[in-house]
Amino acid sequence: MSFGLLELVLRVVFVDDGVLLGGRPLPPFGATTNPEQREWVARWREGLRTDEPYDGAAEFRMDLGWSMRPSAREGSVRTNALGARGSREYPPRPPNGTLRIACFGDSFTWCDEVDYEESWPYRVEFATENVEAINFGVGGYGTDQAWLRYRADGRDLGAHVVVIGIMLEDIGRNVNRYRPWYYPVTPVAFAKPRFRLDERDHLVLVPLPFRSFGDYLDSIADGTVLDSLREHEHWFGPRPFGAGLVTVRLASAPFAYAARDHAHLWLDRSSEPYRVTLAILEAFHHEAIADGARLAPVVVFPTRDDLASRISSGRSYWQGGLDALRSRGVPTLDVTEALVAACGIEGPDPDRVFAGGHLDALGNEIVARTILDWLERELPQVGNTPVIGRRY
Repeated sequence: MSFGLLELVLRVVFVDDGVLLGGRPLPPFGATTNPEQREWVARWREGLRTDEPYDGAAEFRMDLGWSMRPSAREGSVRTNALGARGSREYPPRPPNGTLRIACFGDSFTWCDEVDYEESWPYRVEFATENVEAINFGVGGYGTDQAWLRYRADGRDLGAHVVVIGIMLEDIGRNVNRYRPWYYPVTPVAFAKPRFRLDERDHLVLVPLPFRSFGDYLDSIADGTVLDSLREHEHWFGPRPFGAGLVTVRLASAPFAYAARDHAHLWLDRSSEPYRVTLAILEAFHHEAIADGARLAPVVVFPTRDDLASRISSGRSYWQGGLDALRSRGVPTLDVTEALVAACGIEGPDPDRVFAGGHLDALGNEIVARTILDWLERELPQVGNTPVIGRRY
């Protein structure tokens, strides 16, 4: 009777629609993990039914999972004909005498939570002469999607420098196929391709198995998405005994969320997320160089918690992963130390360079300067003239 009363109180007072008071969905995670995802599915299905698709800046793409819609306008968001951030249009090939930089990555490359003019790719372009910096970042992306977008949208643009941006949390995204299973609080229910390693440690692409976006949305609505995507989904866990009970779901929640801690994933060098992530970064770098890029650095962005960890501990727990990349011939540029320096000497505070979950205008300016400094060191001069000339 006590257990039954506890179950009833938890259901009525602390848990609503499978979501704990405070907004955290409880495992096991199904086709949808919160009401916002169900609303998202309903809105897109209704748009397809009435032939009036949701007119947002994002779009579904079978080859990428999702991307930015070309020439989109949504609030303050603008994309050009390439689907890159901003309204500036770029020719198919860089003009003579122009250095073209193509930037790929997640929301730290797109630069969430700041205006376009405050984003680091724009600041790189604005601060230099005869330099283009095209922003192909997409919020929520894994490094796998960034690489696939390079192949689909950026490979033939003649970029001299390909920036491979990775926020440290991407290590968990790189082994994920269905976003709600990895990030249950997300308001969207997109799926994505992923790469896996075969028995010879070669990367193998696992594509989406759906015929169309409508077919995909139907599979979420009827629950068959679980069977369609569970193969090679790192974050799909077995349904525990008594999973219908709130008490069991509450007890299993700490373990489910702890498993998604990206710091742990970077430290476990035998894990699938670590091995797949390093393999993707290595392959992306070497492919960009083979395609004609002079440089293809991996630019590493810390989350707010990562920056706080670096400040408090005095070390970067992810350094082993960067050393492993360098041993494979992949250059890395970690912007963390430059951000730490901007956080102050006495009582260093990540809030000085972060706005919400992303870098603020100052943080983006620091990233731009760090990248420009690195490029000036790495790019050779033409005669006595630097390849990059700054306006300031």
